Amino acid sequence: MEKVKYLIIGNGIAGLSAAKEIRNNDKQGTITMISSESYHTYYRVRLTECLSKDFKDEELLVNKDKWYEEKDIKVLLNKIVEKIDVDKSKVRLDDGIEIEYEKLLLATGSRPFIPPVAGKFKQGVLALRTLRDLKYIRSYFDNCNSITVIGGGLLGLEAAWSLKKLGKKINIVEFAPYLLPRQLDDEIGIKLEKKLKEESFNIYLSSAAEEILGENRANGILLRDGKKIETDGILFSVGIRPNLDIIRDTSIEFDKGIIVNKNLRTNIDNIYAAGDVIQIDGMVIGLWTSANEQGKVAGANMSGNALEYTEAKLFTSLSLGDIKLFSVGDIKDFDKVYEYKDENDGIHHKLFTTEGKLTGGILFGDTKSMGKLKKAVTENTDIDSYLDGNVQFK
Repeated sequence: MEKVKYLIIGNGIAGLSAAKEIRNNDKQGTITMISSESYHTYYRVRLTECLSKDFKDEELLVNKDKWYEEKDIKVLLNKIVEKIDVDKSKVRLDDGIEIEYEKLLLATGSRPFIPPVAGKFKQGVLALRTLRDLKYIRSYFDNCNSITVIGGGLLGLEAAWSLKKLGKKINIVEFAPYLLPRQLDDEIGIKLEKKLKEESFNIYLSSAAEEILGENRANGILLRDGKKIETDGILFSVGIRPNLDIIRDTSIEFDKGIIVNKNLRTNIDNIYAAGDVIQIDGMVIGLWTSANEQGKVAGANMSGNALEYTEAKLFTSLSLGDIKLFSVGDIKDFDKVYEYKDENDGIHHKLFTTEGKLTGGILFGDTKSMGKLKKAVTENTDIDSYLDGNVQFK
């Protein structure tokens, strides 16, 4: 039986950043990463932009083969962990090989969520999560004239923009009454919708797919309000679900995700978890930046340091051609809002405060001050000191 000091299941950004941190702290300890994919860690966040442009696989890799050799990190690709034995601290792979570990990190990531819509298993109903998905989607959409993106969140809009560059007719279906409901208020959400309509997107708000139409192949969508959209390709972008199958028959505690403490340790002493698969403070976060930071914290704790993970203020930056926006912090719960508008230049900025402290903000049309705003919201800056020199806010 193979023995390893640090075993990492998953090679997304959480697994990779953990491996890096472990190697920084422990130069000798053996590290093995296991991935069901056939590629080293790649920039998942760049997949949507690659829907419309040619790329080579290696352009998306975070590190090339040589890096893993230099760091003495062993990577097993195209392997599936079939069983974790938490009592004996070992795993069994799909080829029968068993690996014993001292410390284990679960970084198994997530899969796209496709809601229970009638006809969702028809050909042409797709979701983008992996490099393999990207390649299939690109070849399928080559033969489509009209594509519908279901989900008007950040990834949905980025995918829609990318697909539009291919000269396709694009529909966007969003359940909420306006786009980017988690990052914008209704007023700025409506402005974003207007800009996208000017770019020839068809947008259906307060809408949900009731049924995917067509025989074996999708050729349309029936919406809940009875409207029908003709479309020959459908891309779902409505969220993720943690990959939990691997731990369901173990004593590792989970709810929506694997439950971890502030050190990212599970209820089993030598088992940690990080990235999209975890639930922390009741939340599954599912963001690349968070997964990267969680990997570092887990890796540090696995290799003898004591670090706690604290979730940074969530922020979103979106740039689609001339459409630019930035959102940070809490824009739903506030006691006062400060605004600056310049309709001629299409600029609309909002600052949200609670008890005189800056707790959230939206920049639409001009995002040059996003670094300053992000810092101010993160530090709960006093609104008066932030506005000093920004007299245009009312």
